[in-house]
Amino acid sequence: MEHGRDIVVDERHDTVWAGSFTAGALVAFDSRTFKEKRRVTVDGSGPAGLAVNERTGTVYAADLNDDEIIEVSPRSTTPRLIPAGDGPIDVALSADGRTAYAADQSGGTLAVVDLRRGAVTRSVPTGAGPLSVATDPRTGRVLVVNRTDANVSIVDPRRGSVVETVSTGADPNHVEVADGTAYVVDKSGSGPAGEDLLTRIG
Repeated sequence: MEHGRDIVVDERHDTVWAGSFTAGALVAFDSRTFKEKRRVTVDGSGPAGLAVNERTGTVYAADLNDDEIIEVSPRSTTPRLIPAGDGPIDVALSADGRTAYAADQSGGTLAVVDLRRGAVTRSVPTGAGPLSVATDPRTGRVLVVNRTDANVSIVDPRRGSVVETVSTGADPNHVEVADGTAYVVDKSGSGPAGEDLLTRIG
């Protein structure tokens, strides 16, 4: 693969998806045999962050080049292209899989995307340089890492607003949510001994 950017695991379907940013491709591997079993290429695209709906086996990629989300369904031979915001670099899904959330790096916003309609329903300003996004399935809130501003915006997507902003170390790079706690990687070497930091948000 050329310029592998992200990877997601679909345990239910024994599949690992990886994105090739340079080749504009999404590649599925069998997690038991490690063999490639599907490759979908969208000419001119730049797949960055990935998310997968394990109930349906559908994978989503933030297309940084074309301001869209690429949807690849096991039931379709061709990908569906869904509008997103300005410079989507990462994507996450709601707990029910009906909504996608795109971190729009260029626009400084979170795009709330209705996947059934294939349309952006809200655009929420979060800060400079959104880079990573994750959802909290317990609360439905969405966490957006703003790399340039060195903070995390906690968004209520129903209200379409930021409900809290939490400072992190310099250059936060990625966020994951597990059991109601968010973990943010600060890729800056700004720790006491020049190490990167991990910020925990309860």
